[in-house]
Amino acid sequence: MRELLNQCNLRPMKPFVISALAAAVMAACGGGVTDDIARGQQVFSQNCAACHSVSSGVVIVGPSLAGVATRAAANDDDLLPREVLRRSILSPQAEIVEGFKNLMPPDFERKLVEADLEALLSYLMTLQ
Repeated sequence: MRELLNQCNLRPMKPFVISALAAAVMAACGGGVTDDIARGQQVFSQNCAACHSVSSGVVIVGPSLAGVATRAAANDDDLLPREVLRRSILSPQAEIVEGFKNLMPPDFERKLVEADLEALLSYLMTLQ
């Protein structure tokens, strides 16, 4: 391998160079997922918390969302949990929890821009 690298006039990178490069890339990416979750929690507080609790067994108007990511993972469809949650938000009549009626605002999907919806989904996925 070293011969091949030398033939191409390349040298193996030193471990500290690789570490420095990785650190620079991560720093450039910012908080990423953590920021998305924090923004999602804010979106939840502003748009969902009036009707949904995140505490187990606490019902306000709609069902508690405690463990919603786990329930979404146990779906019968061939959808990823995040997509099940997306469908529940955008088409609430498709995922009505037993014992509850569909009281979600019919125009709710128009209230969220795509970035806020993605952030909300990131937050909901933390609710194991």
